[in-house]
Amino acid sequence: MFTIDDNRNGLPFFVAKYDVITQYKALHEHDFIQINYVYSGRAIHVVNNKEYEIFKGDIFIIPPQVSHSIIKIEDESAIIYEFEFTADFINQNFRDMSEADVFVDFAYIKPFLVSQELVKPRFNLVGNARTSVESILNEVYTEYTHRNPGFELLIKAQLLRLLVIVGREFSQYINSSKSERTYKSQKDCVMNAISYIESNYFENLTADTVAKKFMLSPSYFSYLFKYFTSKTFTEYLTMLRISKALELLVNTDKKILTICYEVGFNNVNHFNRIFKREMGMSPNVYRSKKRQE
Repeated sequence: MFTIDDNRNGLPFFVAKYDVITQYKALHEHDFIQINYVYSGRAIHVVNNKEYEIFKGDIFIIPPQVSHSIIKIEDESAIIYEFEFTADFINQNFRDMSEADVFVDFAYIKPFLVSQELVKPRFNLVGNARTSVESILNEVYTEYTHRNPGFELLIKAQLLRLLVIVGREFSQYINSSKSERTYKSQKDCVMNAISYIESNYFENLTADTVAKKFMLSPSYFSYLFKYFTSKTFTEYLTMLRISKALELLVNTDKKILTICYEVGFNNVNHFNRIFKREMGMSPNVYRSKKRQE
């Protein structure tokens, strides 16, 4: 598996522009995110041993640990922009990709961060989006090549701009009439997941376990869940558990510790802290106040 250090440039990112005729990309994996854009021509993108023809305007974002390669088509050529970066390049507080998921829910590229079996082989940009992306990549490549003072900051800014553009285009795509069936299927999946959560909120639920139950990768499930509910999985589960706790505090004489465990919290101090954060008061104060009303 390749790491960002294999580029030997001492940077948390790498930028290249190459001709597929002269550079063969063997099947490989890496522990960073890689963005590829077809600037011209045609080639073959191999993802998990499946081949997809790629054309000018195609962009594909390869998550970590996904096996892929780019190979030439006989008598054809293709110019590829390659942009690799680690999680801490987006934000220095991120130590790995799991922490990067909290970056604005990482929604700009999360549609692409699916399981190995479902990774999207390409997404075609057209019109202004294509023009803007090519302009960004040209500037990024120039900055990376010349490395004038401040080039890292300029490249980071352009990367974020690139992700926003691609994210917007992808959002428009999934909302288009051509993808209504997919949209409905995704929404039904999330609604079924919500029903499951509401029936099992007292269990030790995680986004990973629920995603697995509904046969989605954790990252894609988290993206869909936030897209349809406007809340993260953790936010929704916490809200539900606190709601159930409120009912028990008002309608029963059960101890706080008992309620804590019954609604799915496994630590009473954590429960008290979360309760006070959400309700502005402790469980005991809430119960006392409600009974005085």
